[in-house]
Amino acid sequence: MSISIRHLCTGLEAGRAPLLQRVTPTTAELLHWWFGQGPVQARAGLNFRPAQRRALLRAIVAHELGAGATAPPATNLRLNTGAGHVRVLLALMVWQLLNHRDARASGRDDPRFTPHFLTVASHPRSHERLLAALRGQPLRGGHGARDFGTADVVRLAELLAPPPRQDTVLAFVCASVCSGAGLARHAAADGVIAITDGRVEALECLARWPQRVVFDDQGGPARVQGAARRAWREQLRRMLATQEARGLHVVFAGR
Repeated sequence: MSISIRHLCTGLEAGRAPLLQRVTPTTAELLHWWFGQGPVQARAGLNFRPAQRRALLRAIVAHELGAGATAPPATNLRLNTGAGHVRVLLALMVWQLLNHRDARASGRDDPRFTPHFLTVASHPRSHERLLAALRGQPLRGGHGARDFGTADVVRLAELLAPPPRQDTVLAFVCASVCSGAGLARHAAADGVIAITDGRVEALECLARWPQRVVFDDQGGPARVQGAARRAWREQLRRMLATQEARGLHVVFAGR
């Protein structure tokens, strides 16, 4: 964590960090819930690890306190294998969703926040991990159905959001996850969580969304990619770099 971010976050546990005065009230509420001394102690072992905390704070500071460029910056969050980047992804999704909902409820359109998410997982193992995190484990003999009660977002609900917010988060996730051919069919008016391993329909989704968050998992076993996969990822980068686009591009790059 850089010196400037460390200074902004000094006193976060006690609720006295300078950062709390510079982010939105919704973000301040989440930071207190995630890192405040009282909630952390009450949750006992259900908390963020130091590396996850650093990743979350870096992404939030870069996005909310950035220079305000119109093109979405790429925030590279380097987490070692096994460091739990899915937990960070879920927390950033909650941060974006609740800020978007609160802005709309007060009659504002804050372009920094969106309910449209694209999660890119190039390797089948990473793809399945995301489905399990957001939709739960497959039901035996369920022909593709999954048990939402086993999803990470449900198991971690107490950590991800304060109690009055948890139903909002869980209802959104339960209704919004899609993958594969379902990307083109999903009605995205109220938001969507699209999971892709690199398909044309995912790029078509991005073209329809004026604001979006892209979670790009470049770590793990998918380091060697074919020509088609590399071309798809290069096209994704070009789309995210357009001046008309607004949003956030988070790259999980394992060491």
